[in-house]
Amino acid sequence: MRVLGLISLAMFGGELQAAISPQVDWDWATSVQHSKQKDSAFISADTNSTTQFDALLDAQVSLGSWNGLFTLYGQQLYSEADYKHGLDEHADGWFENDHTDFIVRELAWQGEIAFGNESIDITLGKVRVDWGVGYGYRPLDLFKPYAQNPIGLSVEEGAVVGALSYFDQLGEWSAIYTNSHWSDREENAFAKANQQQGAGIRRYIFSGDTEYQWVAYYDDVRRGLIGASWVTVFGEEWELHAEGSWQNQYLQYQQASQPYQPVELTEHSNAWQGLIGFTYTNMHGHSLIGEYWYDQRAWTASQWEQAIDQAGKLNTSPQTSALASSYAQGLNHGNIAQHTLLLHWSWDTQAWAQWQTDDSWQWLTDFTPTLDLMYSPQDGGIIATQWLNYQWIDTGSASIELEFSARFLTGDSESAYAQINDKRTLTLSLKGKF
Repeated sequence: MRVLGLISLAMFGGELQAAISPQVDWDWATSVQHSKQKDSAFISADTNSTTQFDALLDAQVSLGSWNGLFTLYGQQLYSEADYKHGLDEHADGWFENDHTDFIVRELAWQGEIAFGNESIDITLGKVRVDWGVGYGYRPLDLFKPYAQNPIGLSVEEGAVVGALSYFDQLGEWSAIYTNSHWSDREENAFAKANQQQGAGIRRYIFSGDTEYQWVAYYDDVRRGLIGASWVTVFGEEWELHAEGSWQNQYLQYQQASQPYQPVELTEHSNAWQGLIGFTYTNMHGHSLIGEYWYDQRAWTASQWEQAIDQAGKLNTSPQTSALASSYAQGLNHGNIAQHTLLLHWSWDTQAWAQWQTDDSWQWLTDFTPTLDLMYSPQDGGIIATQWLNYQWIDTGSASIELEFSARFLTGDSESAYAQINDKRTLTLSLKGKF
């Protein structure tokens, strides 16, 4: 790392000598979120509902071959809770429970080395690398996985990366080293345990209307991974995509063999992940994505049944109720259920408007509705999320957008999704650029 630091300083010094003026682009966002809580088999909620106000400011900085993305993220700048039984354990109001983080999301140098008529691209620093092709889930998002379908504000960090890329007539060869231990945000125990460092190679080929990808990677957590993806389009409306991976080792919360022991994080061998899906888009702006994915690392239907049953028994006594909450750790896995179906619909109203002869509907082009339905076929759980975006101002150099989202957890009351303490969450966000 010391050698890498010296190389980076030398490159940075060269950039300064070139006297390149930095370019800075600003993004900001605020969010008000109201959540309705409910009891689950594992945890009895302390509140009936909570409300919080969050805000962030992003700065995208470019200086020659250097690029950085920095975020000032304030959470619970305002907070309010409706406690059960009249309890008031925490003060409500402005800046009573807030915490603010300065986050280096990305900071990397990108350049190239020439060898005669050939060149190799180089990336050094903290950067987002995601090779997945799915919408709802990405088995090839290997290094610092994205949050799945977040609502409200979300801040994603990159991993420390050293990468070499060579382009030929068919596509790209890449060699990469990553380290995901640098995190400026507090992470849960499962995310910390999965922080890894390793190295691998990737081959990407684009042929006709089809893209292919192969990945081989080794790190100190998975101890060997291979993966592949495939994307093709046919006609003007249809796209098919698939991706999958196998890893040698993985971490999973193991349920106790004895009735009065907590769930523990343990290491297991051989895990498959796979996804297949389609995208349909028509000339009127309607887009439909359907996906199915499988994750062997998640709990099976029988394991969830066992967890719910065991937690119910533990909750019958105040002396053992704390043990019941340990079973909620199963919700922290990369996927809650092993089998998942997703249906996504969105409407590009601008595409629709260009086919209309009546200008009285032009106001509708400022709105973009979106709907996601996630279904767990193994136990009947459903997560429904809707978004409605309104482009309020767009001058080219500055913009302001309103977004309303609503998420509902429904379906079978004994499903894994039903064990999430949030019953529904409503969010109003204001986002802008300048």
